[in-house]
Amino acid sequence: MSKRTIYKLSVFVVIAAVVAAVLLVRYPKGKQTTAAASNGVCAENDDKAPIKIRALEGAAGDTVKQVAENGKFRLMYDGAKGLVHLEDKSSGYRWYNYPQNLAGISESQLALIQNPMVIRYTQGANPTLTNPLKEAGTAAPALIEGGVRVDYALTSIGLHFAMEYRLTADGMEVKVPFESIKEGAGCKLVSLEPLPYFDAANAKENGYLFIPDGSGAIVNFKEKHLEYFDRYYQNIYGGDPAFKTKTKETVLKNSKEDVFPAPQETIAMPVFGINRGKQGFAAIVTEGDFDAKIAAAPSGYQNIGLYRASVEFTYRNDDVIFIGDSGEVPMYQGGMIQGDRGVRYVPLQGEQSGYVGMANAYRSYLTNDRGVKPVPQDRPELQLQLVGGVVRDEILGSTYVKMTTFEQAKEIIDRFTEQGVDAMGVTLEGWSDGGVFGSQPLHFPVAGKLGGSSRLVDLANYAKSKGIRITLDANYVKPYADSGTFKESKDVIRGLNREPLVVRHANLATLQQQKGMKFLLLKPETAAGKMNKELAKYEKLGITGIRMDHVGKLLYSDQSPSSLFSRKQTAESWKEVLESVKNRIGGAAVNYGNAYTFGHVNRIDNAPMDSSHFIFEDRTVPFYQIVLRGLIPYYGEPGNMREDGPKSFLRMIEYGAMPLYRLSYANSSNLQRTPLNDLISSDYRDWLEPAAEEYRKAAKALKPVTNQPIVGHEQLEPDVYRTTFANGVAIYVNYGESAKLADNVRIEAGSYAVVEGGSAK
Repeated sequence: MSKRTIYKLSVFVVIAAVVAAVLLVRYPKGKQTTAAASNGVCAENDDKAPIKIRALEGAAGDTVKQVAENGKFRLMYDGAKGLVHLEDKSSGYRWYNYPQNLAGISESQLALIQNPMVIRYTQGANPTLTNPLKEAGTAAPALIEGGVRVDYALTSIGLHFAMEYRLTADGMEVKVPFESIKEGAGCKLVSLEPLPYFDAANAKENGYLFIPDGSGAIVNFKEKHLEYFDRYYQNIYGGDPAFKTKTKETVLKNSKEDVFPAPQETIAMPVFGINRGKQGFAAIVTEGDFDAKIAAAPSGYQNIGLYRASVEFTYRNDDVIFIGDSGEVPMYQGGMIQGDRGVRYVPLQGEQSGYVGMANAYRSYLTNDRGVKPVPQDRPELQLQLVGGVVRDEILGSTYVKMTTFEQAKEIIDRFTEQGVDAMGVTLEGWSDGGVFGSQPLHFPVAGKLGGSSRLVDLANYAKSKGIRITLDANYVKPYADSGTFKESKDVIRGLNREPLVVRHANLATLQQQKGMKFLLLKPETAAGKMNKELAKYEKLGITGIRMDHVGKLLYSDQSPSSLFSRKQTAESWKEVLESVKNRIGGAAVNYGNAYTFGHVNRIDNAPMDSSHFIFEDRTVPFYQIVLRGLIPYYGEPGNMREDGPKSFLRMIEYGAMPLYRLSYANSSNLQRTPLNDLISSDYRDWLEPAAEEYRKAAKALKPVTNQPIVGHEQLEPDVYRTTFANGVAIYVNYGESAKLADNVRIEAGSYAVVEGGSAK
């Protein structure tokens, strides 16, 4: 190695050390902490012995003792292993921390799966994986109200934390109190994964994993399958854009060459589960869901012959920081993300042990614990999204492109009414002066070229006279960087490198960033403030709702040293924004619909209607829809933007959703060289009859189940599915190329059949 090379390496090491010392993250109460770095010392003493599990007071150290009981369950504590299990008092079914069928499990694997927790910690670089049974220290159990608490003192890595197990009316809740976590000087906690093998299944069993991928997916248990080199491991509510590595596959020094992941669905509901024949469970993340991942591994992953699912709670995120021309430095958040973490396990039995029972369990949690109340509908509606205006940049200056004026919107409403569409809602995009992107986050004045405020008021009144609700689309979250309506220096979020975070869209062909427009993410308090200042102006328009763009799907933190904001705080801001809109305007809508919006919205557009189809997923299921049917009206992707129109329409009927279309008065050819050039077919004349026909068919099929929950869903044959609603109505869907007979009901090829009167199974 040359002296020049040695010198360069030395400079890089010095720079990396300086960055680790200088990059500070401010935390509550003025506390500052350097980015996690190692001082080489983790252990609190020289003890090298395995962990000592102390005896529970009043019990022998190696006995199983009941620690709680209610009318339905017993909670048992195993003193030998420091683990618990649930027992149903009437059926005798049991749910263990680790599988009881250990066929094919080696001795070394046994020591791994009989652990209550997987721990990830860092000494400044890549995280180290461990568990309590691998470390020296103590596990001290103690009775608490409704259960037992185990305090872990892992002296070999300087980590202390507690796990609390409590009985609930419907199962067991596991909690990691934040106040119980203590770190040593050298090792910094990255994540905790409680009960990683809870009720895990052997590959020979009959059942499946449920994962909340998009609308939902199941992974069937199979003895023989492809060799899987990865597992399902996704962030609840998607990755945090404040950290580049959480939303990109590859982060490079030149951000133009960053690689985005292939398009995929995200997790909208913090719930997972396992079905083992007549026994199963739903696991609901009740605390800490904003910084957590769902992990689900098929048999054979990491050479362990078990199907398993769990939640991993993040306490520190990491990212890559680039230092001049010297290279990259991995950095962790200096302080932990605060807050308790909790997951509730709801045991399921018999016919309710499958994904429908899991959805019912989560629905009950939403209504009973979260207070989500149903949003009733009078009748099934067609949703129309009408594009108003958009600005096209030219070589010199720009051109405002009118796609739908407010008078033309009236004409579109009339034309659809003439086609027999007697119930619809209309959402206007690009209605403000700057068009679809324009001057956001400011939305006023109303675009004069579309008719101005007076014409918009006329449209709202005209629609109201026909029983049609007018909703305005608004974006206070992700504005165009060059809009000039906010200050980048103080209004946008920053990453660990303290730089304003720039967001670009991915090119679907190259998976690298698109050229042209770039966006920034507003601080949640800034977004809320700008919206609140405009609410009075919305009220004067006579509209009935606002659809808040990005609020239902995009969740981020702010790593600005002077104003650190967590994802949980952002979600709380979004909920307050939605409540303000509901209270003052009358209705709030969102796209996609993450769970934190439930109870705060009247409608969800572009709800997840599919899964990501990862290689280990066997089937997409309507878990999302089973949870929400009869609670919140939802719609799928626009009908004029579907990849496979006929099959997507059938899935919409199967999932109990009405059609949505994104249209315009002017032809979509006018959108060339605009940011909306992906809307390739929007002329309402082209879609008037197809959309109206879809509405008539869907309304006829779904009118009998208006406001009715889904209580059953089954795959009867490879191409035939049955959805059963609470009032006994069943809808059969046949995706095949030939007619099928199911339950003595004939379903034509590529069609569906509705059976009323409770005669369906």
